[in-house]
Amino acid sequence: MSTVTNMKILVVEDDKPKLNAIVSFLREELKIISIATAKSLTSAVQEISTSTYDMCIVDMSIPTYDFDVDKLGGGLPQSFGGKDILRFLESEAPDTKAIIVTQYSEFSDGNGSAQTLEILTEQLLRKFRSNLLAVLFYASQKSDWRTKLRLAIIGEYDGN
Repeated sequence: MSTVTNMKILVVEDDKPKLNAIVSFLREELKIISIATAKSLTSAVQEISTSTYDMCIVDMSIPTYDFDVDKLGGGLPQSFGGKDILRFLESEAPDTKAIIVTQYSEFSDGNGSAQTLEILTEQLLRKFRSNLLAVLFYASQKSDWRTKLRLAIIGEYDGN
C-alpha cells in the first residue's frame, strides 16, 4: 500500500460535494498525501502541463473554465469534457493513468441523442487503453464507488 500512498493524484471535478467525497476517500482510506484539484478543463490542462501526476481522477462532464474564476459562469458544461482531458493525457502525459468517475448514467451528444454509460465506457476503454484504467459510476448515497475506486487505483478493478 505504500506505493499507493506515495502517488501524486489530480482530481478533476467541479461538483464540490463529490470533489470533497473523493478527496476525503483518497486521504482517509488510502492515505494518499499528494492530491491536487482542478475544477475545469482549462485548469486541469494547466495543472497537467506544469506538474507530473501518477493518476488523474476525472469527471466526464466538466465546464470549460472554473466558475469561481470566471464570474460569468465558467463556460458551458461539456458532456464529454473528460474525454478532452484523456486526449490531453494521451498526447502530453502518456505515463499518467486516469480513472473517470461520473454521476451520470447517460450523456447527451448535443444533437438530441444520448449515450449510455455502458456504451461510453466501452468506447473510452478501447480508445484510451494506454491511460484509462476504469470508468466508474458515482452515487453519493452508495459506497460501492469507493470500493471500485480503490480497486482501480491499486490495479485490481475488473470492471464489475
